[in-house]
Amino acid sequence: MAVQEHLPKDKQATPEQEWGFTFWEFIEGNWPYLLGILIILGIFLYARHSWRKRNEKRYKN
Repeated sequence: MAVQEHLPKDKQATPEQEWGFTFWEFIEGNWPYLLGILIILGIFLYARHSWRKRNEKRYKN
């Protein structure tokens, strides 16, 4: 943990003081990027699933 000069030394910093933002502020500011990551992840998982189904039919004896 980095020491920040404006924080009191006798008590632990809150997450907002330490990081400069809350979890919800991060989500609010970066929602388009997070949505894009979820879409890409969904496409990847769907492609992997369909590839496995296609190969399962092809190599079944």
